[in-house]
Amino acid sequence: MLLPELQEKGSIKVPPSIHEMKSHGVGLGRTALLRCEAAAVPSPTFEWYKGEKRIIRGHGIDIKSLSSRSVLTVTNMTEDRYGNYTCVAINKLGTANASVPLIQSAWVSALEVFICMCNG
Repeated sequence: MLLPELQEKGSIKVPPSIHEMKSHGVGLGRTALLRCEAAAVPSPTFEWYKGEKRIIRGHGIDIKSLSSRSVLTVTNMTEDRYGNYTCVAINKLGTANASVPLIQSAWVSALEVFICMCNG
């Protein structure tokens, strides 16, 4: 038998659990996308952190959340934007978090140098 606080108008409430977190290496000056998907009832709200600091929109950073997914977009990557990013999913039953490193793609950077040398 379910506890009353886990039942809501005939549906079962579920605390958040993050089941997918994706990031791809990205070169300097490029756009990075980090995606976080969570299962939860009711639907979670999302927060993003770089290290211990909460991320807010602005200055080339955008956050879009829809139902069970949140996407963090970082445009014009700079050295100081690389690092460990954490997605936190929250609903009234609890929280879940997952972290992923956003790293510089050496392949992209090497390709950019090669293109610059050939075209320069």
